[in-house]
Amino acid sequence: MKARAEAGEREQLPLVLIAIDRLSEAIAGETRELSGPGPVDYRTHSQRKSQGLLELSRLEATLSSARDHPKLRTALAGLIQNLDTNQRLLHARLSAARTVAEVVSRAILDGQSDGTYSDQVWRENRK
Repeated sequence: MKARAEAGEREQLPLVLIAIDRLSEAIAGETRELSGPGPVDYRTHSQRKSQGLLELSRLEATLSSARDHPKLRTALAGLIQNLDTNQRLLHARLSAARTVAEVVSRAILDGQSDGTYSDQVWRENRK
């Protein structure tokens, strides 16, 4: 019985490696776009990453039982590295978007105000 389970796991291992490779490529594609100057198609990248995660979750039993396999460990290490790089770039883009939104929001509020309720006059008089 145990031998049959191990044989099944060996048959599933290539499927896990293919799923990890596909997910890594999806993440690498988004990372390339994030690194470039143009717009990023977040929806498409999100769909590809979600699909990859679904594939891996369906192969979770194989992932758990084969976690010590050298090829799987190498593939997972590469995936983690890709995810780390991707996360850093996403964070940088989000931070930049927040900064731009704050600047625009301030400009809109300043443009709508005639200065009546501004504390600017009080700050200038204290100096």
